[in-house]
Amino acid sequence: MEEASRRLSDRVPETAARITFVVGAGGAGKSTVAAALAVDAHRAGRRVLLASVDGADPSDLVSDVAVEVLRIDPSAVLESQYRLLTTALAMAGRHDHGAGPTLPDPEELTSLPGAEPLTALLEVVRVADSGEWDDVIVDCPGPMSWREIVATPGAVAGYVERIWPRHARVVASTGQDVRAAVLVELVDRVVAAATSVTAVLEDDGRTSAVVVSRPTARSFATARELVAVTSFHGVRVDRVVAVGVIPDLGAGAPSSVLGTHPGVFWMDRAHAEHRAALAEFRGAVGDLRVDVVSAQPTEPVGSTALGAVAADLNGQVAAGHGGALPALSPRVRHESGQGLDSVYVMDVPLPFVDTDSVAVGRVEDDVIVSAQGSRRRLRLASVLRRCVVTGAGVDDGVLSVTFAPDPALWPENLQKADVPGESGDG
Repeated sequence: MEEASRRLSDRVPETAARITFVVGAGGAGKSTVAAALAVDAHRAGRRVLLASVDGADPSDLVSDVAVEVLRIDPSAVLESQYRLLTTALAMAGRHDHGAGPTLPDPEELTSLPGAEPLTALLEVVRVADSGEWDDVIVDCPGPMSWREIVATPGAVAGYVERIWPRHARVVASTGQDVRAAVLVELVDRVVAAATSVTAVLEDDGRTSAVVVSRPTARSFATARELVAVTSFHGVRVDRVVAVGVIPDLGAGAPSSVLGTHPGVFWMDRAHAEHRAALAEFRGAVGDLRVDVVSAQPTEPVGSTALGAVAADLNGQVAAGHGGALPALSPRVRHESGQGLDSVYVMDVPLPFVDTDSVAVGRVEDDVIVSAQGSRRRLRLASVLRRCVVTGAGVDDGVLSVTFAPDPALWPENLQKADVPGESGDG
């Protein structure tokens, strides 16, 4: 593994790999689906890396396949990179523990809020940008950790700029206090890293997520929330995969002169419950693609078993079972009026979000949207920065925020600002 990591760092970037995050509750079958996707990509002749951020080692699943694996330990990566930076600064005579801002020791960073999620994503992006892979499949941790991972980059960049804007950091770095200059350098690196990771997450031509669920009502409820949160934070959801669906035994049900075995009735009941939960979930998510992986007598391990899982999923692709869910993308439109009487609307799609969980507010040039226990800053389009918020409401999965021109900011000769194709930036 260390040798593979060295080769990754030594490789000159050429082309960026496609990133697929596999998310779901513990025990839902994430590792199986991630491994099956990796085996399928390998058989198609693609260079694939199977990465794990949930602490598990995927090597055993693909032990007989030439698929390389990488276990990402965010705390170890964070400590290693930070130690290199502080050592370099100390050698340059800039790491002074006197009065004023000082750098914490590397061991302290494991408790720094947001540090590990951001580091995990940075490592994923690093290997994806190495030029060595066509696909990077990431086996992610459970729902709470995934929510933190996907929300952290945007939150870090947004709130650092809010608390200590770039122009203020520039002023601080030009003073005589070298410790302040060191602190500015660190903050600038963090903001740059968070911004670059956010751009990769929101690139729906390169990054997507697969949500994995067990075929039960409770597990599907978790999956629906994961779909909502993932889309809300700017990542396209390719599909939901229901793992462990009991197949219909049909005429193949075992029986004897003593009659049908009681286990058959249990299987039939489980099959009916799985199919009912699956039908209800498909009805709730509309056109989102939902695939099915049948229950296996043993855990799918190795190329043959994982290949069968992949073939099952590919067969459903051919059958056309729905499509992907695009990431959140605000749209701005001119609704009515001219000049100061104009009305503009910013529509923010919030698919599968509980309406009661939605809240909205404005801070300077940003709109803060809260939904499903998550919060996100959305940069206002240029025309809306000259407006004030006049109302907001949610209808059919879309948050609509209305704006009216601010007389103090609206140019006198501007009747109606052009907004074709203009949208708020995440």
